[in-house]
Amino acid sequence: MKNQTPLSLKTIILYNLAAFSFNVYDTILYAWIPYFYAPPKDSGLTSYIPLAAIGIILAGGRILDAVSDTLIGYLSDRTHTRWGRRKPYIFISNPILFLAFILIWLPPVTGISSMNILYLAVVLFFYYWGYTGVLIPWFAVLPEMSDRNQERVKIASIGVAIGVLGALIGGGLSGPLFQMVGAFPMALVLGSVAFISGELTLFGIKEPHGDRIAPSKIGFVEVVKEVFCDRQVLCFSFMVMFVQLTYQLMLMNVPYTTTLILGRKEADASLLMAEVIILMAASTPLWYWLLKKFPKRQVFRFIIVAMGVGFTLNFFTGYSKTVSPLIQAMLIFPLAAIPLGGMFTAAIGIIADLTDYDQLKSGQRREAIYYGIYGIVRKTGWALCSLILAGVFSAFGYSAENPLGVRVIWLVCALSCLIGLLVFIPYKLGDSKEETKKIMGL
Repeated sequence: MKNQTPLSLKTIILYNLAAFSFNVYDTILYAWIPYFYAPPKDSGLTSYIPLAAIGIILAGGRILDAVSDTLIGYLSDRTHTRWGRRKPYIFISNPILFLAFILIWLPPVTGISSMNILYLAVVLFFYYWGYTGVLIPWFAVLPEMSDRNQERVKIASIGVAIGVLGALIGGGLSGPLFQMVGAFPMALVLGSVAFISGELTLFGIKEPHGDRIAPSKIGFVEVVKEVFCDRQVLCFSFMVMFVQLTYQLMLMNVPYTTTLILGRKEADASLLMAEVIILMAASTPLWYWLLKKFPKRQVFRFIIVAMGVGFTLNFFTGYSKTVSPLIQAMLIFPLAAIPLGGMFTAAIGIIADLTDYDQLKSGQRREAIYYGIYGIVRKTGWALCSLILAGVFSAFGYSAENPLGVRVIWLVCALSCLIGLLVFIPYKLGDSKEETKKIMGL
């Protein structure tokens, strides 16, 4: 497969507008949904659902989301229409995603109620299906757009930068809007921007290689078993599950850190989110350069170590009396934020390498299956986030008098990075088909 014509910057930007959309949704949802439905007892805000119930709902939703990732990937790989294999799924799913997102912030009953639990579970069901219907086909386009490592890294790097911009909009504006006008108006305004971006990404999707290789006739379950039996896939998958859950856990913990550790208002959570997101974006050129110069697997291991150090130091925020807790947080957060930008860039690039590796072994192009598996392990980790947050807060406390649980979350993030680093040690695929073929003896 050779694609000699370089992609235009316009095409790459349009394609990556979906990253903007996803990051707006994700940043708002996972930063504010626990705080909105189960605020701290002394915050003066209305509680709608017990924190433990939120953990179970979010975990269950993410597990459903993870399973649907591979199913959508399998179906997308076998879809043939005049618009391609990926566009129909994105076109149908994007409106569902938007509508479900804004409905999340309209619980039917004021106060704690079983009706609110049922409502949130149902709305999140549609949210996750819409999310998957856009995400997996969109992800799967990347290996089809180019077969050159440098161009793939370029697409992924620009995607991270655009995604970080989306997270900056979501994280930077959600706090002030949440405090000034409430949750639903905040979600409507920012969700509308995300919806428009999701629609525009359709104009950047190019599938020049999508139909050149006939799809495998192997059944869905057999395909998943075959892929997961490979050691390289397993190493990457378990690493992603443990390392990427730290980003979601961080987002969930920021509002609690802001109000309980730093002693600030909810709107100030946007300061920390904005700092994290700006640094992720600013560091993208650095990671782009490193990923071109050194093997992705080596860069990724360095990223994991740096993240673990940053999360560990976050535990100590607020203990020093020399400077204010907010200044301490602003100084420590970058130690985890900068490598976070590289984590997403490297992960997307490695999945493209895995699809090439699969083609060398099977002769099939199964991009969506691999991005679906990426979704499974990533979202399984995210499902654990909800349970971890609820469990740690219940065990250690999350009030102004006893905020230890909020601190312990940072140590959990560091431990998760350590586990991810250990399971990633056996991974050894190269950054090109030729290199992988030589390393793996294919």
